[in-house]
Amino acid sequence: MMKKVFVLLFLAFAASSLAAQIKDVRFVCDAKKCGLEYQFASEEDLPTFFQKYDAASKKLTVGFSNTEFALGEGSYDIDAASEWVKSMRVFKDKYRGMDFLKIEMSVGPSLASDKNEISLDGSKFLLNLKGNQGKAWTLSKIFAQKKKEADKRALEEKKAAEKAALEEKKRLAEEKKAAEKQALEDKKAAAKAAAEEKKRLAEEKKAAEKAALEEKKRLAEEEKAAKKAAAEEAKRLADEQKNLDKVAKDSSAISALLPGVKEFTVLMGSGMEQFRLVTDDAIDIKYVSGPDKASIITVGVAGPQKSPIFKIGAGSLVKSATWGANGLKLQLPVGLRPVVLVQDGALVLQTSENAIKKDGFIFWSAKPEGIFVRDWMKAAEASQNFDTFVNKFEKDSKKIVSGAQVFHLKPVVRELIVVEDEIDMYAGPNDNSQIINRLSFGDRLVNLDLVGLYYKVQSGARVGFVNRRSVSYKDELSAVQQERLKQVDKERGELAEGSINIASQLDGMYEDRVTYSSFGRRDPFVEVKGLVEEGINIDQVELVGIIWESDVPMAILVESKNPSISYTLKEGDKILNGKVLKITETDVLFLIQEFGVSRRYSMGLPDKYGGKK
Repeated sequence: MMKKVFVLLFLAFAASSLAAQIKDVRFVCDAKKCGLEYQFASEEDLPTFFQKYDAASKKLTVGFSNTEFALGEGSYDIDAASEWVKSMRVFKDKYRGMDFLKIEMSVGPSLASDKNEISLDGSKFLLNLKGNQGKAWTLSKIFAQKKKEADKRALEEKKAAEKAALEEKKRLAEEKKAAEKQALEDKKAAAKAAAEEKKRLAEEKKAAEKAALEEKKRLAEEEKAAKKAAAEEAKRLADEQKNLDKVAKDSSAISALLPGVKEFTVLMGSGMEQFRLVTDDAIDIKYVSGPDKASIITVGVAGPQKSPIFKIGAGSLVKSATWGANGLKLQLPVGLRPVVLVQDGALVLQTSENAIKKDGFIFWSAKPEGIFVRDWMKAAEASQNFDTFVNKFEKDSKKIVSGAQVFHLKPVVRELIVVEDEIDMYAGPNDNSQIINRLSFGDRLVNLDLVGLYYKVQSGARVGFVNRRSVSYKDELSAVQQERLKQVDKERGELAEGSINIASQLDGMYEDRVTYSSFGRRDPFVEVKGLVEEGINIDQVELVGIIWESDVPMAILVESKNPSISYTLKEGDKILNGKVLKITETDVLFLIQEFGVSRRYSMGLPDKYGGKK
């Protein structure tokens, strides 16, 4: 009872007193209890007090009215691991209309209430706590120790900064010195390089002047030599013209060929091209070599003293002919490997046609008496002399006897025929392009170009692209497709009753012209028993299927007498004495070449109209 009266008297007295001052805060523990001591500067003028605990934030706040704190406002770390007071924050705030000094303490589990007993001991205001274990501390000592550590750390940092600044100053001085030294060296090097460049330019100028003088001298000598050569050439041409005039007077015609050559003959059409050479001395096969890496065939026959050149236009399998040290050299297109045959002392070269595209034959033959040209799509033409032939095919070409005779055969358009029931004509060379026309079986198209898997064609006034599997040349049609085409043409009125198909006429003419000798080898039209090492014998196999829906169409064949043995072929694959020429949805067309003779053989799936089986 006396204790309560004393506290009330204290509070009443404090309320009427002047501002007080807290000098220090201590935490003490003895054998009985622990507590917080707030040490005031005087026993007089003690303030009003309150305490409040916040369980959520685990903070205990005590407040003193009209009170100052000697250590100053701010935050103080004490012991983060303490079960009592971990830290303190001192600040001023209003409480119930009065100015209060608040001490907010973050506390541990041992201090969890604001119902703590208070008491006075002289100038000490005591906050008695429950418990008797804890580490004692005095806030001023903690503050002084941390301030000492902070001052020490600040002093060390200051010394380190001063040392770093001194080192940086020293480094910058060294760098400046090095930069000045490098600049001086660069200046000296630049001066030296400028002097050397000046010297080099002077030497180049001197060399250029010397070279220009030598070039001027060389050009003068060349001009002098050219004038001399021109004079000699003019004299030679005059002499040749004199000889020509004499020959023309003494004979009826001038030879269009090289000396020692009797005949150059070219036959093109129906998918093949043939070149025939006849010389004064009969050609022996053992004296024919090549083609070598340069695509040259050498014929070992004697030639003239000079080396004239007979040039043949684009589209011929022989590009030029000239005599070398070892005989007559025939220049072929790069990579071409024709069939080579010597028959009756004449050399025959034959290959599949790759330039002249026309349904029919173009034939020309150069002989001493003139040039004979024949296009079997037209009426017969008379024999021409060389000048007439050259003026027709190459207006700017000139004839120089024992020099160069030049002429070219112009390629002509070859017709394509639609071989599927219906196909699309596209604006571009792919199936994703816009469809510009629909075509049906038997439609004729003008072949303009080949772009990958597509032909560029013209149909009427429209130009577009069609898949090459959907069209074929007339001479590559199977027998079934040819019959169906005749029927379609008849229904469309394109082939009048009783008329004869031009292609059939040409085929018959071609067959009439083919003669050959077996030279002890088998007749290619007589069946051979069993397969041979050179490739598949198409006379002993049957077509059982065609793989069409792929980028590369393939044909599946089986042996006629042993169907368990099968073969797969694609376009271009070699067979016995030939190759696969074309694969359509319903047919396989083979090209057979023997002894300078070519024939086509079509093998089809059993279908009435040549469509899909």
